[in-house]
Amino acid sequence: MKTLARTLVLACSCLLSVAAVSRPSEKFTLPDWNKTPVEDRDLGHGVHMLESFGGNIGVLAGDEGVLLVDAEWPQLHDKVVAAVTHISPQPVRYLVNTHWHWDHVGGDGSFGKAGVVIFSSEQTREHIVEAQKGKAAPGTPYAPDAAAIPVVTVVNGVKFHLAGQTVEVIHVPPAHTDGDLIVRYVEADIIQTGDTFFHGFYPDIDQPHGGTIDGMIALYDTLYKMSGPNTRIIPGHGPVANRDDVREYQGMLREVRNRVAKAIAAGMTEDQLVASHPLDDLDKKWGGNLIKAPYLLGIVYEDLKAHQH
Repeated sequence: MKTLARTLVLACSCLLSVAAVSRPSEKFTLPDWNKTPVEDRDLGHGVHMLESFGGNIGVLAGDEGVLLVDAEWPQLHDKVVAAVTHISPQPVRYLVNTHWHWDHVGGDGSFGKAGVVIFSSEQTREHIVEAQKGKAAPGTPYAPDAAAIPVVTVVNGVKFHLAGQTVEVIHVPPAHTDGDLIVRYVEADIIQTGDTFFHGFYPDIDQPHGGTIDGMIALYDTLYKMSGPNTRIIPGHGPVANRDDVREYQGMLREVRNRVAKAIAAGMTEDQLVASHPLDDLDKKWGGNLIKAPYLLGIVYEDLKAHQH
């Protein structure tokens, strides 16, 4: 399943971000849902990571019930529920959305209808509400569904006390979006990042909804300081990571930013930047997923230009 995890799509961030005319679009093919597994990684202390086509899901199971962090594509909902049931016979009681993208919140409506209390940042809730105003057809992303709208919003942070764990939900400064939450399972020494961190490949940054390259880079200092040598990190996409992986990823994004900033200072247009292939050396390690260098360069170029760096 790790092969699939390394090739999973960052689906709705690409569908719904407003790309510049010159930025190449990122295309993806949906899988055969019947053949797409949801795999369980038991991280100990009652904490599990469910890994599949969309964003990774965190599971904390105790006698009092189950806490989920993110909810995957709706087409995988039954498989997610089956995986959770295998972990614990207790019902899912709480669901935290790390951000608003469909591959992380697609299952919200089904969980909401089952009585699960959905938590998010205020910004994430606003983005979901706004997306539903488009009145998409039933069965498509963000079709109107009151049950899919978070009912509790987190301003700074909130704590859960469940399964002998203290779970800290922390609202971080804008990074992947303007409403990112990260989750820390304190006693288990596990951190779940949502899409503020992608393990092993270039990220998407939802610039139209407040995401910034500088916010992503700055957050990795926070994640590193929160982590010890044995801390395990559940990324938004990709396999379980550690703090050294975070530091390496930060270095890669700093290098991307520096190269784009130099191109802007030299007066290059976005098309000229992309045509110069400035990330060819980085592509060997980081370019093997949906997000390719031209798309990332476009995001960073527009971000830095907008902030006049």
